[in-house]
Amino acid sequence: MARTFSAEDEETLRQLHADGVSRNEIARQMGWTVGTVTSHAKRLGLSFDRSATRAAVEARQVDLTARRQANIEGAYDLADEAPERALTRYELTVFDPLGNPVTHTVRRPPAREFKDFTQAFASALNAAVKLEQVETGDDKSLSAIDRFLNLAMGDPSEKDG
Repeated sequence: MARTFSAEDEETLRQLHADGVSRNEIARQMGWTVGTVTSHAKRLGLSFDRSATRAAVEARQVDLTARRQANIEGAYDLADEAPERALTRYELTVFDPLGNPVTHTVRRPPAREFKDFTQAFASALNAAVKLEQVETGDDKSLSAIDRFLNLAMGDPSEKDG
């Protein structure tokens, strides 16, 4: 059977509010949901101090900004590593007809591994760009990434600029 918010509940709400108890704590003590307490407090003309919540949200935003910066740096580190791995000598181990492993050094990785490295490069750069856009709120980082990609891929027109 559903309870109704009684005159006694209203008085308790007023008293707890006057004592400076938080909205969530009032809800816990009274056995009502936060939404119920909020709507009845509003109806009674009571408001709650939101400065602690505001401060917590601001602190969380600072933490998230720091994490995004660390992730941007990590994505660029991965992007720096991928072309190097794709363009360097690569050891391949195959098996001879008797099942013995034989290692060969080749100039570049096989096509599949080369493709994986270049996809990792593009994916890491894409992640970094998206994170930078969140940080800056604009698309200016794309032109810098385009220049970097052109340099990395050997576009000679980018070396002069």
